[in-house]
Amino acid sequence: MRPLLTIFLLFSAIPISLIINNIYQNYNNLKILRKNEAEFHWSHIVEYEELRTAVGKLPDGYGVMLLNRHAVKMTLNWLCNTKSFVGVHQKMLFLVMDKFSEESLRKVYARLNIVIWLAPVLQKTFRPYDTTYMSFFLMRTNMIHALQKLGKPFWMLQADTIWRDNFFNSLDTNQFQGIDILLDQQGYDGTANIRKRTMNGANFYVPVKSSSQSLVESWLSWQKSVYITDPDLVKMFCLRGDYLCEYIPYSLVAGWEWIYGDQTNPPVMIQMDGETGGNKEKVLEKYNFWFLDKNDRCKPDKVSRGVIQMGEGSVPRVMTQSKNREQFWLKLGEILNQIPVFGHYSSIYGGFTSLYLQFF
Repeated sequence: MRPLLTIFLLFSAIPISLIINNIYQNYNNLKILRKNEAEFHWSHIVEYEELRTAVGKLPDGYGVMLLNRHAVKMTLNWLCNTKSFVGVHQKMLFLVMDKFSEESLRKVYARLNIVIWLAPVLQKTFRPYDTTYMSFFLMRTNMIHALQKLGKPFWMLQADTIWRDNFFNSLDTNQFQGIDILLDQQGYDGTANIRKRTMNGANFYVPVKSSSQSLVESWLSWQKSVYITDPDLVKMFCLRGDYLCEYIPYSLVAGWEWIYGDQTNPPVMIQMDGETGGNKEKVLEKYNFWFLDKNDRCKPDKVSRGVIQMGEGSVPRVMTQSKNREQFWLKLGEILNQIPVFGHYSSIYGGFTSLYLQFF
């Protein structure tokens, strides 16, 4: 009996030690995040005259994209995709983290609305869940809060999206005047109900009323206290009913999983995340969603091809290791969230444990 007990204790010690190590590492990571925030605290951003002037010239419901030098090509791809949609570029505000990004965008699109906010800690390439990655999203929340203070509602958007039409003209935000935030959803219309009405976290609409500002303040406070992704935080706020959240219909915005369904009812926009292994540009090229040539020049014929196949439901189903891994974890999450009692709390608070209890 004693040898069996010894073996049990030895095997138990492995996951317990890994969990303790994660808790310790994430505690240290939070200290780094709080230190990094000095470079992009909202109270400094909101006083930046260049930003105030730029926002003053934009209409309500303008779009915001954040990027550093490592996202320039992806942003140029999006600009190429949306070049023919009247008014889209003019309605966008590009907040860049370095001079290189500004110069690279202006070289091709000289009249873009670009504001530089230098943040040296955000110059590295992001790796999922490392301190640079999490600092970027802490910066995004600080930026959201600062922009709210400037008095105009806006869209937070990401460049790794494919637009089939002008998204700005596809949704009347006046229908959602009572809400605190309008969110994109994980998955697509064919996704299991347990995952619907759950924030994806890439493209969402931010009002400026006091309750919406309170949501962002809570969001910001939690990000500095718990090592957790911001979609997991907002999911908690929404599922608990702390704030009034509404969701963009899948007919307008769907995730990459739409490609792996029956590809019916094509959305206006597809969010092409879910690729954590790098080489996203090459993967998008396999989908026929990379619209630049080798010299990063826009090729309208490539845009037409990609948009047509999206409308026809003929997008190639490209399988990568990242996609297979992502699909596995999503399916596991669905199963866990359907367990009686446990699933209810897992769906709300699962994000709190995801970066602490992982074993690898």
